[in-house]
Amino acid sequence: MRFLWVALAWLLAGCLPVAVLRSPEPVAGRSLALGLSAVGVWGQGALLVPYAAYAQGDGSTEYSFSVQLGLRAGLKQALFPGVSLDLGLTLPPFVGQEGLPLAADAGLLLGLGGFYFSPRVHWLGFAYQELNISGFIYQATLGYAGEGFLGEVGVLFNPRGGGQGAALFSLSAAVRL
Repeated sequence: MRFLWVALAWLLAGCLPVAVLRSPEPVAGRSLALGLSAVGVWGQGALLVPYAAYAQGDGSTEYSFSVQLGLRAGLKQALFPGVSLDLGLTLPPFVGQEGLPLAADAGLLLGLGGFYFSPRVHWLGFAYQELNISGFIYQATLGYAGEGFLGEVGVLFNPRGGGQGAALFSLSAAVRL
C-alpha cells in the first residue's frame, strides 16, 4: 500500500503543478523563481520535488513557464486588484510514455496583503485504475508572497479516492530572483 502512495505522489507531482508559488498580481517585467516542494500523503512520508519558474508580463497579463518534473506553460490575467485568473497546460516529464497525460489547470489567485489563496481544478486526460485517479483533481493553496520569497501549503484532492487517503499535501517555498 505504501508503494501505491509513493507512486501517487510521484505521478501527481510529475503531471500536475503541485506548487502554485505565484502572487495574485501579474508581473510587470520579468521574474525568475527557484524553490522546492515537500509532497506527501499524511502519515506516509514525503518526497522533495524541485521547482523553477520564469514569468514575463505587463502588469495585467503574464505568460509563464514552470518546471516541477513536468513542464507547465501558463497564462495569468488580472481581473480586479488582487484577483487573477490563472490557466495552464502541463506536459508530463516523459512525453510519449504510455499512460502519461497532458494536464490542464484553471484557478483563481485571490490576494490580501502579502497572503494569497488559490482554489483550482486540474483535468487529467487519462485514468489510472490502480490509484483510482481519473478526470478532475481539486487543489487549494494558501500562501505568502513576500519581497523575494514565496511560501505556501496546499492540498490536492481526488474525489474518486473515496476516503482512502486521497489527499496529497504539499509544503513549498521559493526565492524570486
